[in-house]
This record gives sequence, structure tokens and C-alpha cells, in this order.
Amino acid sequence: MKHSEQHAGQLGFTLVELLLTISLGMFFLLWALSVINKELVFGHGMAQRLRNRGLQQRTLALIQSDLARGGQHWEIDPSFTSLWPCSLAGRDPVLAIATTTNSSQINGRAIVYSVGAAPSAIWRGQVLMRCGPAFDLNGEPNLSGRFQNRVVIDALPSSSKNGVHGFVARPDPSLPLLHLHLEQQFQRPGGKVQRIQSTAVS
Repeated sequence: MKHSEQHAGQLGFTLVELLLTISLGMFFLLWALSVINKELVFGHGMAQRLRNRGLQQRTLALIQSDLARGGQHWEIDPSFTSLWPCSLAGRDPVLAIATTTNSSQINGRAIVYSVGAAPSAIWRGQVLMRCGPAFDLNGEPNLSGRFQNRVVIDALPSSSKNGVHGFVARPDPSLPLLHLHLEQQFQRPGGKVQRIQSTAVS
């Protein structure tokens, strides 16, 4: 009888062994959770980059289509005029485009892109807005209709070096082309700043 009790005691675990096993299990569990959390943050950041890069490409494509319709009749950093069909509400005009290739100058029916404060709190950071005609069911601008002021993209940097906006249009020094540059800025978990940039030529 004594032999059986001693044998059973040898097969069990002591309190110290149990505590050590539990501690090791908790350590590996916390390590696994940390790895999973890092992967989730990385995946979220990657998805955000892909999504916003797609939005930037669509924005640049819209500007390119407006430029194509206006021919070479555009103006960079135009001076404000009350002839424009939309109020800029303190935003800075960065590009004005004629609505037809027959226009000899930028007039009161120009498409105006402006950068500045968002019109409401639902948008992140500064925004790029387009004052221009709405599109019909065929995707063509309705030039005879009322011009609308709409946010094209948000999360532009609130401040940048040398006063350069999150959207910049610059003429090519030797060709009749415009170089378009678009930049967004996001606050990532942990306080790091993420910048996403896209460029195009029109």
C-alpha cells in the first residue's frame, strides 16, 4: 500500500512545476498575441496604402481628363476672381482649367481646383476641392449645368515645406505638359507619420 502511494506521488507535478508550466504558457500566449497584433497593424497599414494610392490615381485621372478637355488653356496658382462659379471659402486656388478647347482664356466657367480647410469635420486634414460641372450618365461633364464644389480627396498635409500644397501642378520646362504631384499624410498607430505620394503627367 505504501509502495502504491509513493509511486502515484512520483507521477504527479509539484506546485513549483505547475506554476512554471503556467508561466511558460502565458509567456508564449502573450508572445503570440504580440506577433498577431503586429501583423494586423502591418496589414491595416498596407490596406490603407493600397486604398489611398488608388484614390490618388483616380484623382489624378480626373484632373488629366479636365486638362484634356481644356486643351492648353489652363493657369497654375491663378489669382482669385469673383467670376468663378464657386466660392473657395478661403482655400487657395492651385489650378484653373478652361472648359472647352476653344476658350482663349480662363473665364467664369473654368474648372478650379483649390486646396485648404475641409468644408466639414468628416474629412481628414486639408482637402483638394474641384469646382466644376457634374457628370452625366455617360461620364461626360454637363457644361450647361450648374457648377458644383466637391471634395476630390482629403488627408492632404496641413503644412508642408516651402509652402507647397499637398497637390502641386508644375509646367514642364521644355514641353507643353503639366507635372502633377499629389501627397497625403496619415497618423499611424504609435505616432509615426505615413506619407503616400503619386505623380502624373498631362
